[in-house]
Amino acid sequence: MKRLILLRMIMSTLIIGAAIMVRHLRAGAGPVVPFYSILGLYYLSNAATWFAILNKIEIKLLVRLMTAIDIATLMIVTHYTGGASSYFTILLVLPIVISGEYFQVAGGLTAAGLVTSLYFSYSFLEMGGIIEIPVGNWTGNSAGMDMVGQLLRGYLHMVLFVLTGLLSGYISQHILHKGEQLADREKQIRQIKLDTDSILMNMSSGLVVINMGGEVLSLNPSAMSILKLDQDEKYKGQAVDIVLRHMPELVDELEFVLESGMPRKRHEVELANADGSMLPLGISISLLKDESGDTRGVIAIFQDLTEVKEMREKMRQADRMAAVGELSAAIAHEVRAPLASICGSIEMLKGEFELTGDNAELMDLIIRESDRLDRIISDFLEYSRLRKPSFTPTDMDKCLRDTVLLLKHAPNVSYNAKIHFDRKTPGARIYADEEQIRQILLNLGINACQAIGRNGNLTISLNKVMSRLSENGHEEECVRIDFENDGPEIPEEVLPHVFEPFYTTREGGTGLGLAIVARIVESHSGLINVRSTKNENTVFSVILPVYSVRADDDQEIVNEEESNYLQGV
Repeated sequence: MKRLILLRMIMSTLIIGAAIMVRHLRAGAGPVVPFYSILGLYYLSNAATWFAILNKIEIKLLVRLMTAIDIATLMIVTHYTGGASSYFTILLVLPIVISGEYFQVAGGLTAAGLVTSLYFSYSFLEMGGIIEIPVGNWTGNSAGMDMVGQLLRGYLHMVLFVLTGLLSGYISQHILHKGEQLADREKQIRQIKLDTDSILMNMSSGLVVINMGGEVLSLNPSAMSILKLDQDEKYKGQAVDIVLRHMPELVDELEFVLESGMPRKRHEVELANADGSMLPLGISISLLKDESGDTRGVIAIFQDLTEVKEMREKMRQADRMAAVGELSAAIAHEVRAPLASICGSIEMLKGEFELTGDNAELMDLIIRESDRLDRIISDFLEYSRLRKPSFTPTDMDKCLRDTVLLLKHAPNVSYNAKIHFDRKTPGARIYADEEQIRQILLNLGINACQAIGRNGNLTISLNKVMSRLSENGHEEECVRIDFENDGPEIPEEVLPHVFEPFYTTREGGTGLGLAIVARIVESHSGLINVRSTKNENTVFSVILPVYSVRADDDQEIVNEEESNYLQGV
């Protein structure tokens, strides 16, 4: 709109200025004062229009007003420059063009109709002598022109005005339509780009795109995370062998496809990280082609398979343990019956005979080892036949207090051992199998007491935490029980195996205590871990959800009484 005002200022100055110049240069052309008055009024109207724009007057209303002023001004100029036959009548097409530009065909034809009506009216008034043309020597004066000539002139002007309005409106409408189409296309392109960028930014798989020159075109955040690259660095345009210089194997994979033009289906590779650790990747590499089918680069999509491999290993181990467990449980059951007979017979023989010396020691050894064997079989049967949890409201505070009391009076715990209960969350309750929870606490407590020896310290603490118990799950309210002892550290090579069945470093141990604990925690949808480093205490941590029912539970969730009970958690 501001450009239109500036254009009107320039055009009015040029048009009226030309008329003034002719008045000065041609003798007898008539007075010049009216033209200065017209120019002044025109400048004044432009100033008023500018003020209206600043006051946010409707644009279309201003355009209509300016068009009317322009038509009136040009008709006055026409009057003072020769009337209906003035050369300046051709300039009446300008407001028609402006109206057509802003209001399309309808606006152009309306302005053309108004100009035509005014021109014909002026011509008829001029022919009838009602309007007297100012005295002046202007080329194009219609003096002496007959009626037919004047009508023909009016008709030609009418055709010119109408065609101008029609064409200017049509062109404006066409440009507007194309502009809308272009805006829609740009919007679609922006949306597609936004959607594409959003997909690339949020996809869990890594994506690397390089061009034929080996330069990086795209590298999404997942790729930077998997490949241990700086998230703040801008890699676009850099050579791939520089960006991935710490992973030459991956560079070789990309360059092979780039040079050979042969895409690679999904396969697994192991890459060496900068720290020396191995990174397993599942990767597929395809060609990037344009619309004409020409190759423009390669696209690599990959996933970190570390967790997948760990899961596979756990599943294989679980399958092996299930098979071994079934077989061993059957064997243990068969061994236990004759073992009971042997133990009973030995006890009877010991009562019948009075043995001394080596014979007495051998008899005690037989009884002691028989008891140990029976204990091992009992633990193993408990591990292999662990029952499904029966969930009930469980007071963790009371369970821990009872556990501490049992530990302080347990026969295999030193009297000098210091056992503390740090009650950070009094009255915490969870929905669990209370008997199995007590078994977890007692097993971990005995394990810690055996580790600290005679004069060690064991601190048991209870906290409420927010934890994510599964990789894809949301954080939920949990309780965390920590068993922290100042005994000897657990060797680094032992830590990954502490919860495996039959793995023990303690003389006389069965290696099933912590394995049973881990299975119970898993059945409660919880987590268990251990931290043990040099010069720091060893901590076993159990995290259990406040409320959890396993997916394979077919029991009712909770009744109204239990729900009221849990409201205090």
